[in-house]
Amino acid sequence: MKLAIPLLEKIPLQELSLKVQSFLPSGRHTESLKRVDASLLLFDDTLINTENGRTENVTISADEPKEQALARAARRLLPANQSNRHILLLLPTTEFAATSYQMQVMGEKMIRSALELQSHSLIPAYDEKLLLAVNAKNTEGVALWFSEKQVNRLFRAFEEQGMFLSAIMPRSLALLENTNDDDRSILVNDEEGSNVSLLQITGNTIRRLLTVNKADLDQEVFAKQWEIEVSQLKADTSQNMSSLEDWSAISQTVNPIVDYCFLPAGAIEEEKKISLARKSKAALAIAAGVVLMLFAPFITNWMTLRDLQAELARVEEMSIEPRSLQASIFDMDEEWGALEEYPDQKVAQVLISLNDVVQSSLTSFSMNKGVIDISGSTNDPAYLVELLAQREEFFNVAQSTNTRGGGAQFGIRMNLSSADFEAYEEKYPVISQGR
Repeated sequence: MKLAIPLLEKIPLQELSLKVQSFLPSGRHTESLKRVDASLLLFDDTLINTENGRTENVTISADEPKEQALARAARRLLPANQSNRHILLLLPTTEFAATSYQMQVMGEKMIRSALELQSHSLIPAYDEKLLLAVNAKNTEGVALWFSEKQVNRLFRAFEEQGMFLSAIMPRSLALLENTNDDDRSILVNDEEGSNVSLLQITGNTIRRLLTVNKADLDQEVFAKQWEIEVSQLKADTSQNMSSLEDWSAISQTVNPIVDYCFLPAGAIEEEKKISLARKSKAALAIAAGVVLMLFAPFITNWMTLRDLQAELARVEEMSIEPRSLQASIFDMDEEWGALEEYPDQKVAQVLISLNDVVQSSLTSFSMNKGVIDISGSTNDPAYLVELLAQREEFFNVAQSTNTRGGGAQFGIRMNLSSADFEAYEEKYPVISQGR
């Protein structure tokens, strides 16, 4: 125990915890989304608090960015004494760029990487950097894109109003609930002004997303094409959201759909801090456990040595009688072992096997210590020997007597594979007893 004390002083516990942290898994920016406790939805320049249905008009002053007008409306919707709220902002679906994909690769990382590499060719109209949101567990579906610059501008605008913007998500997804039911499907018709968005969603995956300007439907050719596309969208349920009253009726805080959330840089930074704090606590606990495990043997041995010695003496005393009987037990094992391990010659099985092979007359049969002698008559004794040799039950098959009577009479000797009398007699040799 005295040796353990200086050794403990030399172990850098903080350094050990940092090493342990590198082995702990990192999440997918889910910690900050778990902290979301307020959701605000934008419809027709009106911001809605989905929890209670309260609304505020988004009034843009001269030379004022829209992001700041949104943040001011959000501040009016949320009490000033609740500055620590984590907000999910639900924007119109038409504000997100959408691309359909069908990949041959498997795995979430592979699909995300492939889409990000193709972003400039998929959406050539955007020169600025775009963020990607997609349920990459599926090899086909719809990927959503949103301007990274606009996400961060919104975050700073909300931050200036004393609020924390955790994520941005298309408002059509507010009708979903996080679920593991991959077969549940819904068709969402999201209308605002002259724009119509139609989403086909299965589980938590957007399968199709169609957007059209109502003015374009005045063209007959375009209208027919729209009808064809819409007729192909099928779902278990459908939801039509076309008015402020429809969205105000949600009456609950919307749960973020992780795969389709766009996180500002500030939210990602908070995520890293939360993850680091959690991993630090876990690492310290693991490091302390490791140190305790290292020194547990010293402590345990020091405390229990005398108890073990007393237990050993007690066990030795209790084993005196069993040890005295050990010799007689060995004698009984040798006496009965000769009967127990006597090779089983399986006479019935041997007779059945011979009956399968010997189709002619069998005049004699004997078996002694795994050696079988048979005699009888057959047209072809050599062929009978060949057949018996092919059976795995027998080996060393040979004619024991010459054939007589034009080859009709035979005598065959063979050994039984399942009975090893040589090993048995070596283990239990025959002891001659004098009279």
